[in-house]
Amino acid sequence: MKMFSRQNVFFVWQDLMLQRAVLKIILGVMALLMVAGIFPLGMVTVGKWHSLKDFILLYRYEFFHLPAFLFLLGSALQTNAWVVLRRYRTRRQIGLHKALLVIVLAGGVSLWVAAVGGLCTTFAKYIIYPNIQNVHAAFLYVPHSGDKSSFPYFLVMYFFITAIYGLLFIAFIDFGWNRFFAFVAVIILAILDMFTVHMLPYLFYISERTAPVWTILLLIMMMVVLVYIICLSSSQKNYYVQDDLL
Repeated sequence: MKMFSRQNVFFVWQDLMLQRAVLKIILGVMALLMVAGIFPLGMVTVGKWHSLKDFILLYRYEFFHLPAFLFLLGSALQTNAWVVLRRYRTRRQIGLHKALLVIVLAGGVSLWVAAVGGLCTTFAKYIIYPNIQNVHAAFLYVPHSGDKSSFPYFLVMYFFITAIYGLLFIAFIDFGWNRFFAFVAVIILAILDMFTVHMLPYLFYISERTAPVWTILLLIMMMVVLVYIICLSSSQKNYYVQDDLL
């Protein structure tokens, strides 16, 4: 399966460019809300985040980052369009296209969030709060050797978690779920984690100190299984008669 061939990546890029207006709007809204998080609504705002990682998670992942990503993904998925059907010879290849679209979009969103977060925290440190007391304690933007949890590892976790939820979204739709119900189901799964296994906090904060390599390998395996499921379900679909595949 040549999922990462140059041609497939080019096709994914074409799909994203067809929806660039929606992508710009949603990414712009995300950036504006992140910028709003650095302005002083009382000093309580400053106390809510003490690092770049904390700033990114100032808005809960389940209620902010994940819904925004799913909106982006939903806007980019148009596999019933003839332009997509003419690209591939088999339905399995269309499944690979959808999976690759999720992975590329998850990577792009992760880099966007990291870039906006870094700019916002730097702006806060040097412009909004230039004379704040104990600035080294309030704004640890760039991880240093003394940090127990590095920002690059957090960014990797952000990518994997986002991609896995996106693949679940595709899998639900491929198994016949309405797009809206698939969206709600993925969000509910993320919210339920708050009250059950607490996997998201473990991945974001703890896994680097306990089992980083095994955690990454497990997440890769989950992604591979979900990609296989999407390819299998796509091979059973008739893309030429259904009007609302995704």
